[in-house]
Parts: sequence; structure tokens; C-alpha cells
Amino acid sequence: MPIPTKKVNKAYNDGVCTICRETKDASTFSARVGATSADDLEAICTMQFAENSVRMEDSSYAEQMGYRLDRKISIRKPGGIRIDTECSAVIGRTLYHVAKAEYTREEVYLSLTEVRELEVDADAE
Repeated sequence: MPIPTKKVNKAYNDGVCTICRETKDASTFSARVGATSADDLEAICTMQFAENSVRMEDSSYAEQMGYRLDRKISIRKPGGIRIDTECSAVIGRTLYHVAKAEYTREEVYLSLTEVRELEVDADAE
């Protein structure tokens, strides 16, 4: 008879990230304009995350795919929300582009590329 194993819950205690989509329209000549402040983003969900180490395989894959891997985090899989490469993540005041999202049964691993520091409203402070 097998010994029952105790399920260990993973702690997501490295910080809080907000998953967003850009709401800013294209410029007059149809070029995509990047978000510069929180007003240019529509929040989809806010999740606690765990910081993951960037493995050599992750770095080489990012290089082959043509993006820079600045951070890798994991979050609990949000119900009913699909996170893809059209999304952005905000951690603190830093905006990251979701370069890759890997789904498991319970988690989503996000490979993030830093875009910029978001501007802060003078009214918000």
C-alpha cells in the first residue's frame, strides 16, 4: 500500500503583479504606441507571484526567439483569464512585456521583458 503524500502548497510571496492590456490607440500613422502611464493600461487581474530563477534553457530560448529575458515569475492560474503575449505585467512602477506564458495545471510561468518605468500622476501622490 503506497504511503499517502502530503500536498505542499507553493508560496507566492515575492510580490504583487498586475496583468494588463494596453488601451492606448495607435498613432496617426498606425504605429503602435507603448503605454507610458497606468492610464494607458486596462487591468485584467492582480496576482501574487513567486520569483523564479532564469535557467540557461530559458536564456537560450529567449535569445533564439529574439527577446531579452529580464525576469521569470510564476502565478496561480487565474480562472477564466487567458494571459498571452498581448498582455503586460506591472510590478511596482515597472512595466514588463509578457514575452512567453507557459501554462501548467495549477500555475502560469511568465517570461518578462522590462519595457519602462511608468509615469506617476502628480495627483495620485
